[in-house]
Amino acid sequence: MTISQILLKMAGQHSSAHPGAVEGFMRNPWLWAALGASAGGIGCWLLTLRRLPLSVAYPWTALIYVLTPLAGAALFAEALTGRYAFGMALILAGVVLTSRSVTRS
Repeated sequence: MTISQILLKMAGQHSSAHPGAVEGFMRNPWLWAALGASAGGIGCWLLTLRRLPLSVAYPWTALIYVLTPLAGAALFAEALTGRYAFGMALILAGVVLTSRSVTRS
C-alpha cells in the first residue's frame, strides 16, 4: 500500500503538470499504476487473511504510517521532524507489543 501511495503522489504531480481530464487523469500512467498497486495490495491482504487471524495481521498495517512518510522523504525530499520520528517509533513499538500479545488460533 505504501507503493500505491507513492504512485498516487506521482499521479498528482503528473495531473498538476497536465491539466485537463484526458491528460491529467485518463492518460496518467502513475494513476493507473497506483490503481494496480492498490489492487495488488488488496490481493496480498486477502492471502494474508487466509493464513493469519485478523488480530495478528491487522497491527502490521500500521507500518504504512511509517514506511510511507519515509518513502516520501527519500523520494520527494519531504521533511520529517523529530516529533514525527518519535510518533513513528511509537507506532513501531505498538506493532511489536500487539503482535506479541496475540495468540494464533
